[in-house]
Amino acid sequence: MFDQFEAQAPLDKESFERQSLALRQQLLEIQFSLENTRHPVIIVLAGLDGAGKGVLVHRLNEWMDPRGIETNTYWEHSDEEESRPYLWRFWRQLPQRGRIGIFLGSWYTQVTQQRVDGTIDDQAVEAFCRRITEFERQLSDDGAIVIKLWLHISQETQRRQLEEKAPRRQQNPRVTDHPYELVGKYQQAMATSKVVIRNTQTFQCPWHIIDGEDRNYREIKAGEIIRDTVIRRIENLEPPAPLEQLPEPQNALASVDLGKSLEKSAYKKQLRKYQAMLQDLAWEGYRQKRSLVAVFEGWDGAGKGSAIRRVTGAIDPRLYKLVQIAAPTDEELAQHYSWRFWRSLQRDGRATLFDRSWYGRVMVERVERFATEAEWSRAYREINEFERELTLHGSIVAKFWIHIDQDEQLTRFRAREQEPYKRHKITDEDWRNREKWPAYETAVNQMIAQTHSEHAPWTLVAGNSKYFARIKILKTLCKAMEQALY
Repeated sequence: MFDQFEAQAPLDKESFERQSLALRQQLLEIQFSLENTRHPVIIVLAGLDGAGKGVLVHRLNEWMDPRGIETNTYWEHSDEEESRPYLWRFWRQLPQRGRIGIFLGSWYTQVTQQRVDGTIDDQAVEAFCRRITEFERQLSDDGAIVIKLWLHISQETQRRQLEEKAPRRQQNPRVTDHPYELVGKYQQAMATSKVVIRNTQTFQCPWHIIDGEDRNYREIKAGEIIRDTVIRRIENLEPPAPLEQLPEPQNALASVDLGKSLEKSAYKKQLRKYQAMLQDLAWEGYRQKRSLVAVFEGWDGAGKGSAIRRVTGAIDPRLYKLVQIAAPTDEELAQHYSWRFWRSLQRDGRATLFDRSWYGRVMVERVERFATEAEWSRAYREINEFERELTLHGSIVAKFWIHIDQDEQLTRFRAREQEPYKRHKITDEDWRNREKWPAYETAVNQMIAQTHSEHAPWTLVAGNSKYFARIKILKTLCKAMEQALY
């Protein structure tokens, strides 16, 4: 790619001012036209140190309305970022639909730096690039316009920019001891960048290589690429991706033995045992900085809440957060579906417990048609990629589906109506969902078939006996944590 790169002639001041006047108006019009669309714009500015990325950010904020632009930089790493999966820091700062986010330093920075430093090999770089392309594909599939700009400069230009024009620390105290991490490593950085760009060059999210030697040219060229890319996307000039054809799932729920039960005396004894064990394991996870992410799903009335209370009753309150998922808020609807789950993840060594979860997209949203077929069909792959990111970071992922039959559900619904302190648990929506049992059953079976994996397996819990279900969940959590920690 760089071998075929052609240097561009400098753009004189008069030509720049003439072109920038028209381009500025066009970019403003495009920015305002985005406001009522489902498209966020994500601009990735990459290139070697001294290529003028920061200057270009200033120009884009000058040409467009900065109130609709958020610039994100990642030149310093916080403990908060390092104690969560790598992509968490980027998910939490994605722009809302209709807005623009500029990423100066992005998900490409770490892999490039580590390869130049020699801390990872080419195989690790390629694996990391696959994770990046998955991330960008998820954003693009959801409507994001991902624009990746690489500003290319020669070694001599970099030397001149960094050594001759850069402010000295004595003159500018904001300059750190190591302001340019890749100084003196031009050839190594370029070799790595070629590999990274080649492995992340996709039809959906292509790279645009810009000659960065001349400031006037690079700013006009960058503005034109942004303008043209956004216009193509909002005018729907690109064909939609075809729907994935999913195989018919097996009836996994039929294999659950709902006759399993546990006597109260045995339940109390085992409850004390496994809660004590889980308490110790939670503290060991904290010491080893290994997080637990537990998902609780099941039929309405299956006993998720009571099971979760037995789990939280065993863990120090400082070591967990319970996240209860309901209908998305306006803020959440303005983001990718996965955004609200990424931002809920707790730091290393702590547990995040989800009372309902990202699986709502392939169950409730599918059955009730809150999501399109394209959205819930691709969600299986997105979910698997999300959970793999968790486990790659070292998190322990446990997923429970609490299964009951229709007769048991009816009994529990009626009991809730009769008990004053339980009436808040039963709603008209619960009765409506019950009428759609066959549709939900199909969705659950397909969910299990598509998202059961070695690193994030489903545990199907027989829930007709609440005592049995609670112990099954506690025992499974203890076993999963033991295997991971010892």
